[in-house]
Amino acid sequence: MNWLDVAPVALVCVGWLMIPGLLVSYAIGFRSLAAWAVAPTISVAIIAMTAVVGGKLGIAWSVPLVLITSLAVAVVAAALAFALRRRFTVVQQPDPRPVTLTAFLGLIPALLIGGLTVVRGMGSPERLAQAYDAIFHYNALAYIEDSHDASSLTLAALGNPGMAGFYPAAWHDLASMVLLTTSASIPVVANVLTAVLSVVIWPLSCVLLVRQIAGRSLPAMAITGALSLGFTAFPWGLMAFGVIWPNLLGLALVPVGVAVALSLSGLAREDAIGKGRAWLMVPFIVIAGGFAHPNSLFSLIAIVVFPVFTGIGLWALRMRADGRTSRGVLGFGVAAVIFLGGWLFAATSPVFEAVRTYYWPPIESSSKAFGEAVLGAANGRPTLWVISAVVILGVVFLWKVVDQRWLIGAFAASVFLFILTASVNSPRTQAITGYWYNDTFRTAALLPIVGVPLAVLAVVEVANRLRDWLNQGDRAWLGKFGSSALGLTLVLALVVVVAGKGMYIKVHGNAVSEIYAGQDDSTKGNLVDARELAFYGRVKDKIPPDAVVAGNPWDGSALTWALIDRRSLFPHVGLPKSNEQNYLALHLDDAAEDPTVCRDAKDLGVGYLIVGNLHFMPTNPSVKDYPGLADPVGRPGFELVDSDGDLKLYKLTAC
Repeated sequence: MNWLDVAPVALVCVGWLMIPGLLVSYAIGFRSLAAWAVAPTISVAIIAMTAVVGGKLGIAWSVPLVLITSLAVAVVAAALAFALRRRFTVVQQPDPRPVTLTAFLGLIPALLIGGLTVVRGMGSPERLAQAYDAIFHYNALAYIEDSHDASSLTLAALGNPGMAGFYPAAWHDLASMVLLTTSASIPVVANVLTAVLSVVIWPLSCVLLVRQIAGRSLPAMAITGALSLGFTAFPWGLMAFGVIWPNLLGLALVPVGVAVALSLSGLAREDAIGKGRAWLMVPFIVIAGGFAHPNSLFSLIAIVVFPVFTGIGLWALRMRADGRTSRGVLGFGVAAVIFLGGWLFAATSPVFEAVRTYYWPPIESSSKAFGEAVLGAANGRPTLWVISAVVILGVVFLWKVVDQRWLIGAFAASVFLFILTASVNSPRTQAITGYWYNDTFRTAALLPIVGVPLAVLAVVEVANRLRDWLNQGDRAWLGKFGSSALGLTLVLALVVVVAGKGMYIKVHGNAVSEIYAGQDDSTKGNLVDARELAFYGRVKDKIPPDAVVAGNPWDGSALTWALIDRRSLFPHVGLPKSNEQNYLALHLDDAAEDPTVCRDAKDLGVGYLIVGNLHFMPTNPSVKDYPGLADPVGRPGFELVDSDGDLKLYKLTAC
């Protein structure tokens, strides 16, 4: 399979991310670029909330359910916008057509750069991510397909009996919609959706953020897409770590949340959103972030605290100038108390304790961590000299722009968070970094959210200064081109892209490939290699569709559910086991002598045993938690159905 074969799947992914949201965004008055850029956030919120409500009401998860809900939300949102029309200017003048056209044309380089990076990194579209978290994500999609339940309130258990728990399921909800509307396999849908989020949704979100900061600037709109993919930490870093696809979804939407915050704080330049629509967007942002991954909400807060308090501070100064100093002080004080109170709650609440106290040991000194953060080399990645220099230049330029200094504060805070996770990571710092699992990959991912607008503004400013220099006095060097800020900006951006070797396509492709490498080489510590894939495909029709397959999940057998639609007894290596599951893990090979084994096997529907090879994390102590699922060769109660060397499928005949 090649990438052209999955182009229709990519279009379906874009459709589900756009269409529900566009219905609502246009209904509440968004137009042009803003309508399209906020649409994915609205779509994620609608789809994820529909899954939860549908699950509570016992309504089967389906395409019609999501479409009907989207229409209903659009009607309600339109009615609310109409009711607020006198209080807020809900429908504003859209951006001029050249601004919108330039913004969308500027996304084409992002598609090219991002597409080449994805192809280089993933290889083929059906390739498996060989990672611990990938087992859960793949089988979660299989669970949703089988159960018709996509609720975040039930997904964590993957159908394990007697277990429940919250897991942010928005990524899985989106992927399941794509599965329901295409014939693509689970690995293909997972890869294509992740690629779309990285090379379409993330650049589009960044364009809206830059639009709010730079105003109707054609030069800024033209180059944002390309520069947005020049940072390893995001999106490529999160594609290569974990894999934490839900976190990637949440962070891809954060720039939209920041753009909305700029409207609310009064710092947006030639505001494309407006306060009325910004307030209407707040619940969608909270719902989308919470169900994509709560971590993204903390990331949003860590950034927007700077523009929000900048806006409040400027308002307080205006109150002082108007002779209402006490009102300004009171307003600023109330905002500070609310923020500190929220932080204190999060820092002490047992709700976040498991996440907050997650421990990763420090990996380097504070000075090295600072250098890595500033130079785009977080977590030992290659240094990104070109794009990092442009970002630093943006910091220098913006220091003189009072209402945009918040970008410097947000960038400094992101660097500080990375330093804490990389070099300190003690119980004392958990109150600050715990919402990112005290993890360097997650905190590093914040840096590009602010780095992109800093880089864009720097290139535009250099182009403006170059234009002024070329046209001093009576001279007009380079003719009309020398007086064109757009032309000069495009040339400078091209220089940055070329000097950065195509926005570091090779570096980022190599980073992504780490998680996909090894499918054809069992020495790479993979979960499922090519031989196992072929074996699973061969034995699929030898296992009844309603049978449950036992197997040590560490040997790849956990993925029979996602790969061949045969439910695995242990769908993940990290899920708690029921008493029955645990007993079978210890004693299934005693089926001919132990009646408890047959009782538990019948209760759980277990009829087959797959034995694989242990190449994935073979030194993990949990690998030894399944002694009863070892190869039962020579033991009574098992019939060998098929084999390929150490890969074997047995039928449980004792029961």
